[in-house]
Amino acid sequence: MAAQADSDDALGGIDAVETDVGPPRAGKLGVVQSEKNGPDRRDPERRCIVTMQRRPHLEMIRFVLSPEGQVTPDVAARLPGRGAWVSATREAVDQAAGRGAFARAFKRQVAVPADLGGQTEALLVRRCMDMLGMARRAGNLVAGFEQVREALRDARPGCLITASDGSEDQRNKVLGLAKAIYGPDLDAEPETPGNGRLPPVAECFLGNELGMALGRDRVIHACLKLGPIAHAWMGELGRLSGFRRVWLPGWQPIPNSETGSRGEN
Repeated sequence: MAAQADSDDALGGIDAVETDVGPPRAGKLGVVQSEKNGPDRRDPERRCIVTMQRRPHLEMIRFVLSPEGQVTPDVAARLPGRGAWVSATREAVDQAAGRGAFARAFKRQVAVPADLGGQTEALLVRRCMDMLGMARRAGNLVAGFEQVREALRDARPGCLITASDGSEDQRNKVLGLAKAIYGPDLDAEPETPGNGRLPPVAECFLGNELGMALGRDRVIHACLKLGPIAHAWMGELGRLSGFRRVWLPGWQPIPNSETGSRGEN
């Protein structure tokens, strides 16, 4: 069931908002095409069609129109055609759907799915799961209770992952070890690099969801090695955090750190 957005006539007097001219070229996920200046290779920003504020495109969701004129989330920013950008929060997506923002942006009548926010969240979850599978195949992910504990002893992780329906006792043992190794050293100077910077812990997926992504029945504990894959995955979790609680309380990433994640819930 799709809700029909307001027409252009109903939006008269409201300034038009920008859409892009198309998705970034394949392999150039950090490049957004500018109509005036060509490819922009800096951290590109887009204007949210709801708030009218400009934000880095990695903190936003791109939407396109299907051939039938239906608003479609493009979480990978790869679908053809003009795209409209919305801040990566359920509230912003719901407002865009309910206030005719998509019709205004695309300058035509559009069909908006009844649960566009839910569709967007599901696509973000799938994208996160696909990236975990890639990390496993690249040898950048460790899964299993003992394996994660061993990985913690070897090196600082990029991100710890614990299933939301896992054993609290086992989770506390993993987190206790992380705290013992990477918690604040009270004898060190406060400005000592890394002092007190606990690894972030994602607790937003069920054990069977993690298992499907990693080729097992269930996965309760996993660890992403520090590096580019963890950096990219944390960015996707940052967007997902606008739709559901992502981080274990007290174990959020530090905003503007090397992970690039917003650290929001």
